[in-house]
Amino acid sequence: MNIDREKEMLLKLLLESEAATQADSYLASTGADSTAVVFNPGDLPAVQTHYETLLKRRLKQDIAHRPPLFPWEKAVQEYPDVLNTGSSQPSIWLDHLKNLDIPANLSEDLLIDLFSRCQQIGQQGLQVGRRLVRAVEHLFPSQSQSLDYIAGLVASPAYRSPQALALEPLDYARATPQQQIALSMLTAKNIFETLTLELSAAKPTANRLWLIDSGAVMVAATYRPTRDQTRLEIQVTLPEAGQVSLEQNLQVVTAERSHPGELYLAIDQVEGQLPCQLHIKLSRQVEDALGFQIVLQ
Repeated sequence: MNIDREKEMLLKLLLESEAATQADSYLASTGADSTAVVFNPGDLPAVQTHYETLLKRRLKQDIAHRPPLFPWEKAVQEYPDVLNTGSSQPSIWLDHLKNLDIPANLSEDLLIDLFSRCQQIGQQGLQVGRRLVRAVEHLFPSQSQSLDYIAGLVASPAYRSPQALALEPLDYARATPQQQIALSMLTAKNIFETLTLELSAAKPTANRLWLIDSGAVMVAATYRPTRDQTRLEIQVTLPEAGQVSLEQNLQVVTAERSHPGELYLAIDQVEGQLPCQLHIKLSRQVEDALGFQIVLQ
């Protein structure tokens, strides 16, 4: 079997294994035979109801005497009902993140967290698998072996999109830790691919679109290698006022406008082995700019 195809199948099995895992865990804990469970159903409803009542009473007593603690707590603490994040405005980039092709609905906070991490890590020139690990490792600090293994599956070239895996949507909050790692990495991979434009002499143009509440941010990049110079041209269409900057090494060019429209930037004599960074910042935003990486091959 092709190695990439095998990795794709393993990833699919991982994301579909929750029900089977729960069933196996239950049978193992009860010592039951998974192929034949024999019982007399006559008194089961009454016994089960009585057992559940006793169990709830015991749990309430234990919780009242020994309240459960979070891993970071040494004693019971009081927390506010509403978390103050310092900003009542949602991220301006959130609308696009909600429409990523992943087989789960991730929370807004998790999407923004992964987006921020991917923007930072995307500029470090790491390999795909290492980037995926770096993007999610802070969410799973005790899962180093699982992170490396699952990153190898997600980074496989055989992977195209979650639809190609024919997956049913998962509930992220109820997924197993391994499934949460896979879903987080699939999201990070999607973000990395969206924020990266690869250009070459054989493929001199690339386009990206990022949806926001006021419209679409559109990026068109053109690579023009000639005998005398190598030129990179960028056209950005903004749905509102904003600023754009393009940089490579010590070369930086900027452009801005006070109303919706197009902006043009260019760098001559670009270095083919060094990625360029494109940053788009809208005038109304207080958060980080939207950052694209342009890779010249």
